[in-house]
Amino acid sequence: MAQVQQAEELIEGTLDHVLYVNDESGYSVAIVDCEEADGTRKRVTVVGNLAGIEVGAGIRARGRIEKHPRYGEQFRVVDFETVRPAGVAAIERYLVSEIKGVGRALARRIVEHFGEELGRVLDENPERVREVHGLGAVVASRIVAAWRDSSGLRELTVFLRGHGIGAAYARRIHKIYGKDSLEVVRRDPYVLARTVHGIGFRTADAVAEKLGIPRNSIQRARAAILFLLERMAEDGHVYVPLPYLESQFRDGLEMDVEFASEALEELRESADVVAEPAEEHLAVYLKRLHDAETGVASRLHALTRGRPTARAVVERALAAGERASGVELSAEQRRALRCALESKVTVITGGPGTGKTTLLKSLVAALGAAGIKPALAAPTGRAARRLAEACGREAKTIHRLLEYSPETGGFVRGPEFPLRTNYVVVDEASMMDVELAASLLGALMPESSLLLVGDRDQLPSVGPGSVLKDIIVSGLVPVIELREVYRQARESTIVSNAHRLNRGEFPDISNRPEGDFFFFERAAPDDVLQTVKQLVQNRLVGRFGIRDPGDIQVLTPMNRGPLGTHALNQELQRLLNPAGREIRAGDRVLREGDRVIQLRNDYERMVFNGSIGRVLTVDSERGRMTVAFEDTHADYDLSDLDELALGYAISVHKSQGSQYPAVVMAVHPSHYLMLRRNLLYTAITRAERVCVLVGTRSALQQAVRNADERRRFSRLAERLHVG
Repeated sequence: MAQVQQAEELIEGTLDHVLYVNDESGYSVAIVDCEEADGTRKRVTVVGNLAGIEVGAGIRARGRIEKHPRYGEQFRVVDFETVRPAGVAAIERYLVSEIKGVGRALARRIVEHFGEELGRVLDENPERVREVHGLGAVVASRIVAAWRDSSGLRELTVFLRGHGIGAAYARRIHKIYGKDSLEVVRRDPYVLARTVHGIGFRTADAVAEKLGIPRNSIQRARAAILFLLERMAEDGHVYVPLPYLESQFRDGLEMDVEFASEALEELRESADVVAEPAEEHLAVYLKRLHDAETGVASRLHALTRGRPTARAVVERALAAGERASGVELSAEQRRALRCALESKVTVITGGPGTGKTTLLKSLVAALGAAGIKPALAAPTGRAARRLAEACGREAKTIHRLLEYSPETGGFVRGPEFPLRTNYVVVDEASMMDVELAASLLGALMPESSLLLVGDRDQLPSVGPGSVLKDIIVSGLVPVIELREVYRQARESTIVSNAHRLNRGEFPDISNRPEGDFFFFERAAPDDVLQTVKQLVQNRLVGRFGIRDPGDIQVLTPMNRGPLGTHALNQELQRLLNPAGREIRAGDRVLREGDRVIQLRNDYERMVFNGSIGRVLTVDSERGRMTVAFEDTHADYDLSDLDELALGYAISVHKSQGSQYPAVVMAVHPSHYLMLRRNLLYTAITRAERVCVLVGTRSALQQAVRNADERRRFSRLAERLHVG
């Protein structure tokens, strides 16, 4: 037990680095660099709630010295306030620690340029930092914004902590609203739920109640509608039926339904939402999703009215395409190739082993013979790389093809600056949500052609909509379904079982030693877990070309439960990466070498929902880490870590568009809510060399029998329908 001296003291200095932080409580262990009266430096270990303060910031803390039997002398903080860095040395440390793009060399040049005047310059005329040689506009604007907005974070943190909201959220809100953050939150606490991922409506609602906002108020009703629309969008819906909103007001929020109508009218007038008749109800859209859906429909209609390719050009291209494939195309492949050359918009769909790759290779050659250089794209980096390998030419993610600009928060390519190509091929098109589809279609030139290639039987996109399926069922464009499974693919039990599933048949689980598909029956969750761990650690390594556990991806239908992603990841991290430099955020631990997954689109870092990466470096002192993804590196600090989760085990939804050398999947009765045929089909088809299911026959049988698909509210098929 630490012995506490009662005398209260005051220390002032610069937060040099953080040793530990609990993201929920704000409790931290840190080092403060202090200057003594005689000018010497002293490093003090401080402990306590330091929520809201960042490395490099000045701190004035009140507290007591205590002697800990294990850790020695510590300063326990009773209260503190942040102060701007004092002196050029502290400012230099602040710039390096807190401003992205400022390294030690650049910070030193800034200090040398302004000398002792640096603090005054930043206070009075921070734009002058552009005088420093080699300092670009983007980094300069970050310095200016950070310095001007450095006030208010402490007050915001204290306010939010009083309402049970962690320090990381305070930093995130402060990044958005700067010094006005507390005023913004007090005026409209529901802004917390709208703008900060991780703070739900219930939390914001509790803050609003404490601030005296009535439950039956128009302010609460507006916030509730926007929250419900966003939540439904996260579940894949493009719009929400008004009766559902009304039922949520009545049963979920305990509000008078009349407020829903009144708030909806106000939101329509402010152009935040759109409401229009649909079937037997009123369809309520977030404005951005309505714009996306109508934009997809109008652009597809316009493209289909374009001038078709001349017959002579098509015939020459067909001949070139067949020669380039190196194999004789089947009748359905030739029909698909002809259709893709003749039609302005075409959909080609088919399961594994049906020759989609061969067809795409032939198409690229055929287009080349016609003098057309197509743009090849896919929703994810892995899918784009597979497309490039198949066709022997560059392929990009759709985001990179459209050239996302962090400065504007949108794509460079669009109606005013379209893609300079007459033909676009999108592979894995089932992953494309309605907003991404709208951006792509809006960037096509009027006479462009579009080919969408995908598997209609896979799960729909993670984002809102079911674009590929809606286009297929609308009847607007020709759809070619490849059905013939080729000899080499027929030898794979993975492929044959995928097709058995689509026919509603139980998969072949004979576990032939020479096969590539296995089922291990385990009933108890602990037994499933132990088998999964054995498979990942050693049983698969060295077989099927699997070099190490990094080639193996564990999949599971759910995030929660004894065999959900959370539980599996903790066990697999302990097994595969038990020690090393780490960052702790609440009860989460991320270490150097960990496999991680990005949980939402981050356009500034150009890292997207479902991307798998590896933690390269961890800087525990500065609370930062660097992650290597497939085609980029990204830096994260403590306030950004909720964008990442461990990726040893991921949900089947997050695996879409990716392929892994080996897939191990838990299939257990505890997953009963999610056991559907298309989910199991998607999981199996992620495996390239070997797929292993671990669980019970009853759970597997339930997934095979359950052909129901959760309906997504969308009117795209209706808008596209002709006749």
